[in-house]
Amino acid sequence: MSMLRGYWAVLRGSFMVGVIYRFGFIFTILGNIFYMAVTYYLWRSIYANTTTLRGMTFNQTYLYVALGSAIFVLFKTYADWFISYEIREGAIATYLIKPIDYQLYSLAVSLGSMLMNLAAITLPAAILLIFVYRIPIQWGPGLMVFPLSLLLAYLINFSFDYFIGITGFYSESIWGISITKDVIISVLSGALIPLQFFPQAAQKILMLLPFQAMYHTPLMMITNPNQGWDAIFSMLAIQAIWVVVIFVLTRLFYNQAIKVLRVAGG
Repeated sequence: MSMLRGYWAVLRGSFMVGVIYRFGFIFTILGNIFYMAVTYYLWRSIYANTTTLRGMTFNQTYLYVALGSAIFVLFKTYADWFISYEIREGAIATYLIKPIDYQLYSLAVSLGSMLMNLAAITLPAAILLIFVYRIPIQWGPGLMVFPLSLLLAYLINFSFDYFIGITGFYSESIWGISITKDVIISVLSGALIPLQFFPQAAQKILMLLPFQAMYHTPLMMITNPNQGWDAIFSMLAIQAIWVVVIFVLTRLFYNQAIKVLRVAGG
């Protein structure tokens, strides 16, 4: 219990750091508002002569795309960069002599940043969607489990960031790896374009990958909330399986990578 309180203190401290350096959030919020405006008129023109595309109405598509951009910012905690920095500077060695789990410590730091992003960016974006762009959000079973689906998606996203971060044991810079990871996830997860707009053959392949569980699944919970409970539980189960699989794999990778750590000092 005392250890959990320690991680809670780390989470709270990370959140407060975000509050202190809130100036950067102003530009992030403004950028997200601009993106929402551009995508609104873009998709409005695409739907000018039709009511549905690939089974999705304009409201569903715009809600998917706009909320997807807000969630992308929500998940952008830069955990991979922080972990890589601590490895490069040798600061990670201090955690090896402390009674803490480095993976859980990194998760606590990341959660603090995520909660700050949620309060400062994602919630304002949702308010804009409802009250400015007048996009209705339907009530249904999917909407009820959306927070849980979003949490599972976040844990998958963190595990990918954690994996990229600990590649810093082998690479002096993770810049190229991290950028490649962001591009792959953005395209293959449905964060930018709904997976329904991909060819059928591509959709079948993408649904087998973990990326769709990061954005497509939670976004479908809110854009198509009237799915049956069987479909919803199946989607949540797939997310949970990927959380466990990727979490375990990153843990094994860390246990192997830590063996090559070399810290010089006097």
